[in-house]
Amino acid sequence: MTTQNVPAELLAELEDLRKRHAALEQELQSLTLTRTLEQKSLLKLTAQLDALLRSSSEVRYRINRDWSELEQLQGGGFIADTNQSDSDWIDGYIPLEHQDLVRAEIKRAIAAKDVYNIEHKVNRVDGSVGWALSRAVPLFDDLGEIESWMGAASDISDRKMSEDAQRLLNSELAHRMKNTLAMVQAIVSQTLRTAGSMEAAVSVVKLRLQALADAQDILTQTQFTAADLHDVASAALGVHIARDGRIDIRGTSHSLTPQQALGISLSIHELATNAVKYGALSNDAGRVVISWGLVDGGFVFEWLEQGGPEVQMPTRRSFGSTLIERLVPSYFGGVGVIDFRPQGIHFKLTGELPGAD
Repeated sequence: MTTQNVPAELLAELEDLRKRHAALEQELQSLTLTRTLEQKSLLKLTAQLDALLRSSSEVRYRINRDWSELEQLQGGGFIADTNQSDSDWIDGYIPLEHQDLVRAEIKRAIAAKDVYNIEHKVNRVDGSVGWALSRAVPLFDDLGEIESWMGAASDISDRKMSEDAQRLLNSELAHRMKNTLAMVQAIVSQTLRTAGSMEAAVSVVKLRLQALADAQDILTQTQFTAADLHDVASAALGVHIARDGRIDIRGTSHSLTPQQALGISLSIHELATNAVKYGALSNDAGRVVISWGLVDGGFVFEWLEQGGPEVQMPTRRSFGSTLIERLVPSYFGGVGVIDFRPQGIHFKLTGELPGAD
């Protein structure tokens, strides 16, 4: 059949169909090229993302809809990798003490179709136990039901260690504050009970609290772990130590616990105050020898006054004497005795020091 016998209308329609077909083919080629470029770009992006995740410590995992099968896990050097389905993953990855915690969060997330989000302990690849922050999002099918989960976890072991250390520090600080406040309360109440007047009581309390504060300053420098006895003694003596060499300190370096440091500081303050008022430091000739050391594995601290006025036996026990002989020795697990010898007061404390052999 030749085109001469074909109606002009049909020829026009055929030409239109040919042009439309050509246009569709061109559009298809363009779409195919675009799709190819998009696929290449996606593959490149996926490879870059995978490389990024592999180079980090982030844990990635995929798990089935009810969390009964761990399908894949890349541990990022933090926990062990797995590329096989694992139905015992909770026993393998989660320490027993946190397994119920993890199961409860799984149950909640599935029921709510919500993000799984939890901090828990985890068995690390090196055999130790660490902490992980784990999050997983549900993937849904066309009917809106959970099909599987994709998750990631981060190593938060260092953060948890810091938090534990901070809690321990706060607890220790609270304990020490209670001990200090109890000591302050005893100082104030006993001073008020034995003082002749309110004015005298206020003066004595100020001096005793200053002795405590000086010891606290030394403890602060060591972060309240220990204090050197020589530093504590020097601080407690304060201005008295500059009395023309009349105070002789003999003792090597020994560490005291915070409570022992506060106690020995108060003892030295009480003894020095009494020596200035009535004892060896109340005249121009008296001397004080302070010594300490380890004797047969035990700790011995001594205060000896010489050359002062003749000592008179007190008619009643002051709070200072009670503090020195009863309270402070209890911090050393030992005994304290004040001997009011005529030639000069002698105080001897025997007890134990931390770490002393």
